[in-house]
Amino acid sequence: MIVLKIIGWTLLAILALILLALCVRVRIRVEYSDENTSVLLKWLFLKIPLYPGKEKAPKEETPKEEPEEEPKPEEKKEEKPKKEGDSFLKTLYDAEGVDGLIQILKKVLSYTKLFFSNLLHGVVIDELFLDVCCTRSDAASTAIYYGETCAVLFPLLGSLASRCRLKKYDVNVYPDFIARFSAASFIVSLHLTPMYMIGITLAYGSKLVFGVLVKMLLKISGVKKSKNNDRNAIKNTKEKSEIQ
Repeated sequence: MIVLKIIGWTLLAILALILLALCVRVRIRVEYSDENTSVLLKWLFLKIPLYPGKEKAPKEETPKEEPEEEPKPEEKKEEKPKKEGDSFLKTLYDAEGVDGLIQILKKVLSYTKLFFSNLLHGVVIDELFLDVCCTRSDAASTAIYYGETCAVLFPLLGSLASRCRLKKYDVNVYPDFIARFSAASFIVSLHLTPMYMIGITLAYGSKLVFGVLVKMLLKISGVKKSKNNDRNAIKNTKEKSEIQ
């Protein structure tokens, strides 16, 4: 009895530690420039460089002597027996039809859109520093390019700020009439709680399974049963006609 209690308390302690670890924020820092790019992930005491990562030392390849190939007798290829029955897509098409398939696709896309929108609400951008230099061959083209860049960039940043929590940011877009090439650099630091991400994934995964997959499988099984019943009925009629 004491051993069972010890095992139970140990399992509860391990579960509590796992839950606490999942509540610790995962931090991602991205730095980009024309000269260098790096992506670093931090969680608990771990620091994992996602890009460029650790470079592996090249292994020295020793030349191997190729053995002389002996002529092989010709082997006859065995033909695989073809499986009877309709494919999954054909059965799904018979069960749902074109309109049903379109409705399934719409449901999957709506669930996916809701998943990513709710996932973005859990993302917190701690720092966002953006620097963009706009230049072209002449002054008029540079001014036009600067206006086009601002027209695309600032609405995009506004949409991002409305979907995510943005703490500290600084955006600098400017025209340069002397530079030879356009350039851009940014630093983004964000964090996300793994527990929130797991909860969102389970919630929308269950919606996708029970709202789409289960219904689809039930319809497919119904179509297969009706097809089998029709085939059995045709066989019975043929057997009766042969007996008579």
